[in-house]
Amino acid sequence: MSGDKMTASERLRAYLKGTPVDRAPAVEWAPWWNEPVDFWHTDGLPAEVNAVEAIQEYFALDKCLQTGISPRTALTPQPAGFGLGILEDEEDYEKKIRPTLFPAASEVISEERYQYLEKTHARGDTVHFFTTEGFFWYPRTLFGIEPHLYSFYDQPELLNRINEDYLEWLVPVLRHVFERFHFDFMSFAEDMSYNGGPMISKETFDEFLAPFYRRVIPVIHEYGIPVFIDSDGDITKAVDWYASVGADGMFPLERKAGVDVSLYIKKQPAMAFLGHFDKMCMKYGEEAMRKEFERLLPSMQNGKLIPSVDHQTPPDVTVENYRIYVRLLREYTAKITHEHVSLQPCPVMNGK
Repeated sequence: MSGDKMTASERLRAYLKGTPVDRAPAVEWAPWWNEPVDFWHTDGLPAEVNAVEAIQEYFALDKCLQTGISPRTALTPQPAGFGLGILEDEEDYEKKIRPTLFPAASEVISEERYQYLEKTHARGDTVHFFTTEGFFWYPRTLFGIEPHLYSFYDQPELLNRINEDYLEWLVPVLRHVFERFHFDFMSFAEDMSYNGGPMISKETFDEFLAPFYRRVIPVIHEYGIPVFIDSDGDITKAVDWYASVGADGMFPLERKAGVDVSLYIKKQPAMAFLGHFDKMCMKYGEEAMRKEFERLLPSMQNGKLIPSVDHQTPPDVTVENYRIYVRLLREYTAKITHEHVSLQPCPVMNGK
């Protein structure tokens, strides 16, 4: 916006440090599903406004663009259906799956994409974040959802080998990427929780996930890049687990799963949080949405909460109601300057 005094990157960095900002970031971290966009095209959104960046610009949001990488190649088998796996045992992994994985570091992001990242960063109006799979999510895509949960007990050696191979590929890839472009933050996709809490125990987390995070997060921090964990569901317990391995933040904090960011700020004052605006109120108009922002405002003032729809916008939200949401988002993010608040910075932001 014309009155902004900071670039998008400067604003986010200062916000995570707990130092003065011209306002809080006003972003939607998640792209929209096809359903709301298709509905919006019948409700006043111009037909040519389709791409994520174009929709962000149309609604006057801060731009927030995601770049992701995958350990798979075009040769990696596809599962037969949602939640199904592509291996059963170590022989499958060794002979059928592993030879198809792990593209060269120079191939995970195209030259065209790097040029686009550099161009949009130079404009100063875009937050860029980088995404890869976490050490819960990644093996689940190979085993399948149910067999993965059994693998902690029935195939622990194979599970550890899968994550070890992934880590050995990931670290040099991260170094290659971050030496080429400095992202504002990165996220590990995990989805380790559901509305009843984490799908595994703390003991299982400590044994099977924590060792890998403790080896990779310091590498990312070498580049001054904050690490967020993307997990749906109730993360009340998981917040502490991921803080213990060096994570700087979490999202999306789904309200219907019973999460409460004010509790997390008290437990982990150095962490940042993204999301938590209850998407289910958006269809009810300005009064309901303003009430939700009022609920979030104390946490925005007391901690590093970046308000954003707690997951993708539902398809029953009209263009007009989404305009109201963005207007209120800008109104409430403008209330946050951190000039009068002493916040504990994310550890990676100290001296950065």
